[in-house]
Amino acid sequence: MPVAHRVARTAAGPRQEEPAFVLDGRVLTHRQLADRGAAVAAGLRTVPACRREWLPVGARLLAIGTGNHPVFAELFTGATAGDGVCAVLDPQWGTEQTAAVLDRLRPDLLVLAAGQDALHAVADRLGIRTLTADGDTTPGTYERWRDGWSGAAPADHLLPGDDAAPFFVGFTSGTSGLPHAFHRTRGSWRISLSAGRRVWGLDAEQSTLAPGPLAHGLSLYALAECLESGAAFHGLSRFDAGAVLRLLAAASVRRLIVVPTMLSALCAAGDGAADGPARRFTGVKAVVSGGAKLPPRLLAPVGALLPEARIREYYGASELGFVTVGSPGPATAARDVGTAFPSVTLEIRDAEGVPVPRGATGMVHVRSPLVCDGYVWGEGGFRTEGGWSTVGDIGRLTEDGRLHLVGRGGMVISGGLNVYPSEVENALVRLARIDTAVVTSVPDDHLGQALVAVVSGPGTDGLSQDAVRELCGAVLPRYMVPRRFFTLATWPLTSSGKIARSRIEEWIAHDDARIVPLPDGPRG
Repeated sequence: MPVAHRVARTAAGPRQEEPAFVLDGRVLTHRQLADRGAAVAAGLRTVPACRREWLPVGARLLAIGTGNHPVFAELFTGATAGDGVCAVLDPQWGTEQTAAVLDRLRPDLLVLAAGQDALHAVADRLGIRTLTADGDTTPGTYERWRDGWSGAAPADHLLPGDDAAPFFVGFTSGTSGLPHAFHRTRGSWRISLSAGRRVWGLDAEQSTLAPGPLAHGLSLYALAECLESGAAFHGLSRFDAGAVLRLLAAASVRRLIVVPTMLSALCAAGDGAADGPARRFTGVKAVVSGGAKLPPRLLAPVGALLPEARIREYYGASELGFVTVGSPGPATAARDVGTAFPSVTLEIRDAEGVPVPRGATGMVHVRSPLVCDGYVWGEGGFRTEGGWSTVGDIGRLTEDGRLHLVGRGGMVISGGLNVYPSEVENALVRLARIDTAVVTSVPDDHLGQALVAVVSGPGTDGLSQDAVRELCGAVLPRYMVPRRFFTLATWPLTSSGKIARSRIEEWIAHDDARIVPLPDGPRG
């Protein structure tokens, strides 16, 4: 990892017995993290390595499929030390998606949590060596394997690694059922972490709470920031607003990393409507919001809940890293996402790739050392030409260099997570009872944008909302399952015979009688 050597350094200093990684109250000190990370690194060096064109010869690839788990930090630290590489699998993927990823990724070692029997069967079929992490009173095969390498010295095994070498495989939603896999170099994160220290004001005293999934960039990067600076990282196995408020009350958390929907849930849970007066947490000094534009309506409730916190937000993409950073306020324009992150240059171009004047709308391009090196597989929106990169987002630059983000291509941000409607449509039409589907989004106070679907087919007669959600569970992660389903007698068509998506969206927006909600009630 770009910070593995920093983990070893902190563990050798005066903070070695202080918390480094805390999940659901279970504490791993800096010394324990370094010792266990070194054991992982030492053990991986004995695992046979597959040859991959995009990796140095002999580099081992470990896949973490545990979700938020007490062993996550040690796995990530040890797997990415030296020339090692780590892929973090999303536990919300369905079995089919995970199987497709593993089939292409073919990691040298896979670590899963207890109870993931279906994925164990997939890995066995593919011939992938798998360890189970119990993280409980009875050690699983992972803990026994790791302890077999106890005594490995952090100074010898938690090595920096080459700036130009990949250390991480991440995933973004694609236009098919298979997530796109991209890889990133150590150097890109080292530059980002160095700049981030100045931007966020992070040091060893800024203990951080990031209650979201570590499989997503927001929380995973927050973990890396803490390991690099020596600050304590606090997380949860799953997001729960009440649990977050209890942590803010009991722990010495100074910085909160969240998506806007989490902030909304925290404000609702802390407003005192059900259990007394509204609560205030004066210990939190900084809030960093990402994943989606922070709604202006949230500024006042967040200010009441966290009165001492400075609120910052950023815009970026998995493939691009940080693009802009801003400090939203009452006078901030609704689409304003701030100014360029340090080391990043912005440019807006038209459809032919020609730069446009300030104030004109076009595709956002960046020149940045933070971008990824490309895809391991997939054909996502990311592309680079002449040192400029884009993911297809649409925006405009003001005269003073502020980026106003107008749209994100065909992508929808729901609850801070990126979703391509076409991917959901492809999954829906694979279901036995649906032959045509159009997925779009509608404004939602909690999620920002909520997915809705219009479906048709002979099998949809008698299909209820609950029934179709249950069917979706086999082929889609939970956050990609539409919140409401509709049907219709006849699809509107364009002059070329294609479904008129804009007409469908208009009908949904105006509650047109031609769009009929599937009934609520028992599964059909």
